[in-house]
Amino acid sequence: MLPEVKSPLLRFVLFLLISGCLLLIISAIQMAFSGRLLPLFISLLLWAPLAWGLWQMHPLARKVAVILLWLIVIVLPIGLINPFAAMDGLVSGELQDVAVPVYGIVAAALFCLHILGKYKKEFRHGG
Repeated sequence: MLPEVKSPLLRFVLFLLISGCLLLIISAIQMAFSGRLLPLFISLLLWAPLAWGLWQMHPLARKVAVILLWLIVIVLPIGLINPFAAMDGLVSGELQDVAVPVYGIVAAALFCLHILGKYKKEFRHGG
């Protein structure tokens, strides 16, 4: 089902990233039914081509995925675990209840970054 890759770890990471893109596309379609069309446009311009590019193992798609994963690593912890978010009431509960999922997602993103960097040569030009 996924493109022919030599490494099962790369196949797993591609499956995760493509599945994430597809979930964001489905979410955008659901939002479009409720009247919000901007997520659908973003989905058509970013997530659908990214999923297709990762499926075709295009180098540009790998670079975009790496940039987005680094944004997750940098922005997600800063955005959710800070005193200003707590003062605004955006974070409810104990710090550990917020930190564990955030750092789990960050760890998964770092794992994906490691695998995408390790198997950079697998991505051929032209898809």
